[in-house]
Parts: sequence; C-alpha cells; structure tokens
Amino acid sequence: MAAVTAPSVRAAPALPQGALKSSFFGEASSPCQVATGCWAKRSLLAAASTSPSARLHRRAVAASAAAAATQSAAAAVAAPAVQKQRIRIKLKSYQVPQLETASQQILDVAKETGAGIMGPVRLPTHIRKYCVLRSPHVDKDSREHFEIRTHKRLIDLENPTATTIDALMQLELPYGVEVDVKLS
Repeated sequence: MAAVTAPSVRAAPALPQGALKSSFFGEASSPCQVATGCWAKRSLLAAASTSPSARLHRRAVAASAAAAATQSAAAAVAAPAVQKQRIRIKLKSYQVPQLETASQQILDVAKETGAGIMGPVRLPTHIRKYCVLRSPHVDKDSREHFEIRTHKRLIDLENPTATTIDALMQLELPYGVEVDVKLS
C-alpha cells in the first residue's frame, strides 16, 4: 500500500530585494503570492490540514463540542420541565345572550377556585346562508334568503385544580349552548 503524502508545493523563485510586484488589492505580502498566485496558498493550506498537529487540533475541537453537548443534555435531564396543564373550552350557540351567560358562569367558577383565565376570546361567527324558492313551480326570480349564525367563544383555564374541574362538572349552563372541552 502506498503512503499518502501531502501535495507538493513548488518553491517561489527568489526575487531581488524590493522587487515585489503589487497585487490587484495592494502590495503583495510575499514572493510566493507574486510568483505562484492563489493556487499555492490553497496547496499550502491543504498540506497544513493533513499534518498531524492539524488532525490533533480537529480531534480536540470535536471532543470539546461533544463534551459541551453531553453537558447540555445532562442539564436538560436534571432539570425537568414544569408542564402546564390547560383546559380549553369552546362554546357555540346560535344566540349571543345565552353564550355570554355561559362564558360568565365559567369565568366565575375559575376565579373562585384559583385557576388562571385566558378569555373569553370571540372566534369568527360561522354564517350558513340558504336560498329558497318561494313557490314550488314557477317564479324562479322570487326567492327567500335565510341564514344561521353560529357564535363561538374560547376560554383557556391555566393550571386548573381538582376543585376547578369538579365545579365545572357541576355547572348548569343555559339551554342551547354547545360545550367542547379539551385537556392538554
């Protein structure tokens, strides 16, 4: 098996003192830049990156990065994240006064039991429109329009206690209010 060696770099010819030519960006800093151009710098860097000291440096950097990642992972395991419990309540109704009464009852129960409250948030009203012919056979130009509006509210209860959940289960909401409860 052949030994791997660094690419060869040709030496720059010796120039007399003060004979450095200026480069495009200003004065050339070495005879190597004047004589060989940019490719010589690349080959020097390639040779330096394969040297044993460069390989040891890369290994040391990789080891320190791995140690830092292990320490941050251990810190994440050591300090458990406090999970917030949340109850999300969505209320739907065709009539706004009943919806407002229901949301106010839920807010009162949450305040009495010490749960955090976010809301009530008014969600967009869903409007279903119907177009109906007035007569069964003729007069297609004569129509009636009807619509059903579904009003919605959203209430989030943060960190509810057991008494909060019990009080919500005992609560009697007005007729015509649909309640959707999700725990997260």
